[in-house]
Amino acid sequence: MSSSVLVIGGGPAGLTAALRLSTRGYAVRLLEQRSELGGRLISSGTGPGDCRTRHGSFPHGSAAYTEHFPTVLLGCHTATLTVLKSLGTRHLVEFPQQLRFEFLLPGPRRVRLGRPWVPGPFGAILSAATFRGLPLRDRWRVLNVLERTWEGDPALSLDLESRSGEDWLKDIGQSDTARAQFWTPLARFLTGDDVAVISASALINMVRRCFLSARQHSALAIPTRGITSLLLEPIHDRIARSGAVIRLETRATQIRFDTNRVIGVVLQDGTVSSADWYLVALPHRQLVALLPERALTHFSYFQQLTQLTDSSALTLHVRIDCSVPNPQLLLLAHRTYHWIVCRPHHDSEQKGCIMSLVAVGRPELLERPDQELLDIALSEVAYAFPGLTTAKVLGSRIIRQPHAYLSMRPGTSLLRPLQQSPYPNLLLAGDWTDTGLPASLEGAVLSGIRCAEAIITTEATENLSRVGRRQARG
Repeated sequence: MSSSVLVIGGGPAGLTAALRLSTRGYAVRLLEQRSELGGRLISSGTGPGDCRTRHGSFPHGSAAYTEHFPTVLLGCHTATLTVLKSLGTRHLVEFPQQLRFEFLLPGPRRVRLGRPWVPGPFGAILSAATFRGLPLRDRWRVLNVLERTWEGDPALSLDLESRSGEDWLKDIGQSDTARAQFWTPLARFLTGDDVAVISASALINMVRRCFLSARQHSALAIPTRGITSLLLEPIHDRIARSGAVIRLETRATQIRFDTNRVIGVVLQDGTVSSADWYLVALPHRQLVALLPERALTHFSYFQQLTQLTDSSALTLHVRIDCSVPNPQLLLLAHRTYHWIVCRPHHDSEQKGCIMSLVAVGRPELLERPDQELLDIALSEVAYAFPGLTTAKVLGSRIIRQPHAYLSMRPGTSLLRPLQQSPYPNLLLAGDWTDTGLPASLEGAVLSGIRCAEAIITTEATENLSRVGRRQARG
């Protein structure tokens, strides 16, 4: 008989784990407290959570209607791309050579970060050397940082996890201009944190993964299809066809333990759901609320979850009556919003393009009125795209997220839990767990894969042991 797995949480981590386990023959049940799958990837205002939204005139089902953030994939998002390939939607994600990291600097000046046709580390170094967004002296210093980070000579100091990225950048000679106009916009986009907030080790790991490995890892894709079409709907269909049971609007209220195992999960209607394995794919704050006091006090593994902190995010999607030939990504310096994603809108009945503006780590913005936020967004669009100053607004949507990202502050990597908990049949999934990556779609997908593989590997090992014992007795 197949082992049973109860997955709590229908975000990308839970869905990825459910996909891998159900296709391997496990009896999977997935519980999601909202009325739809997607977790923090989407917001349609139909379920509980921290997001507060304002609906405009976006057609239901469009990418801008549902996405918390505009979907931007990098070549280094290998786990996500592998899942999309298995679902048959990988071909919808293109990495055009002309799409680059583009910085909007004071002036305004738009400066692109090149992607030369040379191997990854050399390409990143050459890109820094030719980046015209900084004075020559600053370019030389950025180049020097990349070269030293890649070669490890001299070796990086051992205290990088306890220091901020800004402190480290100052120490290695990065000027105020370089930190404000290059490092800060890049860090905000890739990690959700400012360089003054993020740990130096997290900043360095980001640079290594995106720019100092394979050349294609720094490639960018802005799919015209939303994350619902690319991932959520196909993965729902696949796991349903594999026999998994999906229950929406079903909230867990408590996890029950005996001496050394999980024995059940109490649901909001008072019933108890039991399984052989339990996989919790919820935000860390929601997980803590499900744990009994004795688990929090007895295990530092769980106690450390209470010390994790999150960064806020504000996303504003605005549809305007103009056309753009290709998607664009702009990283903004010294502006209210921190990046803009511009996408053509391909609905045959809804013309125009969609501008998605995101600001991270600024919780005070969440309290501002909708109209003020929209006015600021339109001024940012006019600043970045002077030719669109007369464009008509056709619809808008504002999404406020007080807890959007796990903040990678100094010391955070020591608090992030491994997927395997102290209880052998309980695993944790989510972008906030210890994946070695910043909180992102890629981190969530990777954590789900690791949880599924842990269950599969453990059961395979136990089955081999049982066979060995039977053979020994025979």
